[in-house]
Amino acid sequence: MTGRTVLALGLGLASLAGCHGGGGNRSGALTASEHKYCTLVKQFQDHLPARTADPQPEQFEAAMTEALQRNAKYFDDLQKVAPDEIRADVEKAIATLHRVAGGDISAYEGLDLTKADQWEEDHCR
Repeated sequence: MTGRTVLALGLGLASLAGCHGGGGNRSGALTASEHKYCTLVKQFQDHLPARTADPQPEQFEAAMTEALQRNAKYFDDLQKVAPDEIRADVEKAIATLHRVAGGDISAYEGLDLTKADQWEEDHCR
């Protein structure tokens, strides 16, 4: 998983330097909604619990649950402004975070956010 889409999980949407109007956007500029999405992506890691070297499953689940509860509005905002092209990936990633917080670590398996990663690479730097 890349650091680009820490929606990509953790665990990883993130450390983008900023947003710009390049990439595949035909007008050459981001819409207000796309710009907001890029801003939220940059902030993503701040909304997840700090990672420890080797957390126990119960500790990880508790930290994720607390982070999701504390940041529910952030995740709602992220879903609202997600570009149409990647909305399904964003929703899938957030649903996966909720499943993991509920104790289903296997939810990460098979999660493919390549399309969202590429959109962010092309539009949010």
